[in-house]
Amino acid sequence: MSGGELLYFELDLTGQLVEVCRKEMGRDIACLGVAPIPKGRQRARFLAVGDYDNTVRMVSLDSGDNFASLAVLALPAPPESLCILKMRGHSASDPSAATLYLNIGLQNGVLMRTVLDRITGELTDTRTRFLGSRPVRLFRTKVQGQPGVLALSSRPWLCYNYQQRFQLTPLSYTSLEYGSNFTSEQCPEGIVATTANTLR
Repeated sequence: MSGGELLYFELDLTGQLVEVCRKEMGRDIACLGVAPIPKGRQRARFLAVGDYDNTVRMVSLDSGDNFASLAVLALPAPPESLCILKMRGHSASDPSAATLYLNIGLQNGVLMRTVLDRITGELTDTRTRFLGSRPVRLFRTKVQGQPGVLALSSRPWLCYNYQQRFQLTPLSYTSLEYGSNFTSEQCPEGIVATTANTLR
């Protein structure tokens, strides 16, 4: 909320929203990113909070430990968008092992990607890439049945795994503003997006 107050809700068994907790962050919040829910659990473990003071804070969503601060990452520019994603194939010893990544789109057109520890919430091994002249907006998608990220700046990019290697590929398409996964019988893996007042 304006002023930096975070409110966390969950759906109960009847489908009603229940407020779990709230916290005053003390600064306006630019963007949020919720981690995927691990198999066998009912709630996500982490929340990423992007601030206008050029930081991203990892906080806990564990019951009894809500909004406890776990890690802080300083950024070179204000964050525009956050996306936490689990991707496989990055461990040489175990290609089937999945790694949790925090993807950060910055307002200066840079994409940052950092490893998120699944136990402690610590952030390590940060990589950066300039994507374009516009702020980077991030959207979850699927690529060959695996999680991926659609990154939109002055041109669209697709982040995904191919042959156990991370790929960041520019799409030969016009600039887009928002995007989402789209699946149909004719198009098993597609993207629906908007640009200006048109749907693509």
